[in-house]
Amino acid sequence: MEKKSNKNIDIHSLYEILQDNFSIVFLGKILNRFQNIEAKIAIEEFISNFSPVLIYEAHFYLKNNNFIEEEKFYRSEELKNKVRDYRMLTTKKKIKESNYIETITKKMGIEFGEDIYDINVIVKNNKVKRFNFSEYNKKEEKNFIEMCYWTNEEFSKVCFKEIVRLSESDYKNMINEILDKKSNEIRKLERRLSGIRYSYKSYKVFKNSNIQENDKLFILYRINILQIIIELRNFFRKNEITGRINDTIIIDVNNFFNKIIALEIDILGIDIRSLNTEYITKLQRKLDRKMLQGNKDFYSFSRKLRNNIHYEKIEELDLSTYNNIQFLQDKYINLVYDIMLKELFFSLDDEDILMNNFLKYCNENDISEKEIELNYENYYTQYYYTKKINK
Repeated sequence: MEKKSNKNIDIHSLYEILQDNFSIVFLGKILNRFQNIEAKIAIEEFISNFSPVLIYEAHFYLKNNNFIEEEKFYRSEELKNKVRDYRMLTTKKKIKESNYIETITKKMGIEFGEDIYDINVIVKNNKVKRFNFSEYNKKEEKNFIEMCYWTNEEFSKVCFKEIVRLSESDYKNMINEILDKKSNEIRKLERRLSGIRYSYKSYKVFKNSNIQENDKLFILYRINILQIIIELRNFFRKNEITGRINDTIIIDVNNFFNKIIALEIDILGIDIRSLNTEYITKLQRKLDRKMLQGNKDFYSFSRKLRNNIHYEKIEELDLSTYNNIQFLQDKYINLVYDIMLKELFFSLDDEDILMNNFLKYCNENDISEKEIELNYENYYTQYYYTKKINK
C-alpha cells in the first residue's frame, strides 16, 4: 500500500483511522493466543463484521484526500467490490428484505415449525451464548476475511509511520508489549467467549415463544454480535487498552468500541424500524422508555460517534457527555440482548444427547458432513443400536 504526500489531510482523521484499524489488528493478535475454538470463532465473527466496513470508509476518505493511489490500493476489482458489498451487508441490510438471510435459512434448512436438527447452539453454564446462523456463510469467505485483516494491518502501519515517524518494528513492539502485559486478562476473555457447541432444533429454541418468523430471524442474526460486543466491551473497559508513544496516548481502543457500539445501535435501529411486528413494537417502546427518559439527545449524540467512522470530520464530545453516552450505549445493548434471551429455550433431552454423541462419533472417525447426509438413515440407525458405524 503506497501513499501520496498530502499536507492538508486532517491529522485527527489519521489518528482515528490508525486507532480503528489497530483495534482490529489487536483483536487478531488476541485470537492467535486463544486455544478454544469457540472463542476463536467469536473473534473471527467480530472481525468479519467490521473489518470490511473500516477498510471501505478509510479507503474512501484517504482516496478523496489524495493520500493513496486508487489503482494500487485494492489487489483486484473483485476485492474492491466485495469490500463494498460486505460493508452494505453489515450496515444497511434489513432482515425482512435480505436475500442473504434467506440464503442462510435455506442452506441450513431452518424450519421453525419442524422437529428437526437444523442449527448449532453454543452454550455455557446451560445458557445460550450464540448460534451458527450469522456466521454460517462466512466460513466460505475465509480468504476474503484474511485479506481484509491484512489490509487493516497495512492501514494501521501506514498511519502509524505517518503520524509518529517510527518504524514497523516499533509498531510491533507496541502491540506485543500490550499483549504480554494483559496476558492473564486475555485468558479470562477466552474463557468468557468459550462454550460447548450442540446440534439443536430451531423449533426447540423458540418453543416457549410466540414471536413471528421475522422476529426469530432478527434474533438469530443479531444476537451473536451483541454477545461478542458485550464481552469485548467489558474486556476493554476494564483493561483500558491504549497505544502510547513517549507516554502520549495515540490509540484508545475504548474509543473504537464506543464507535462500533454506536454503529451497532444504528444497525439494530434499521431492523427495528422496518419490522412491523408486535414483538418489535414492544421492544421499541421499551427502548424509548428506558433510553429517552431524561436523555432525549441520546440517539443524536450516539450518531455523532457513529459518524466518526466516515473520518471526514471527527466529532469530539466533552468528557461528561462522552461518559454519559458510553453509559447509555451499554444500557441499550444490554437491554436488547436481555430481551432477546427471554425468547430462547435450551435443554438437552435423551434424543438431543444421542444426536450429539452420533455427530461426535462421526467427527472422531473422519466421516464428513456430505457422507453423513448421503448415508444418514443407515449410519444413525447403526449408531442408535450399536454405538458404532460400519461403512
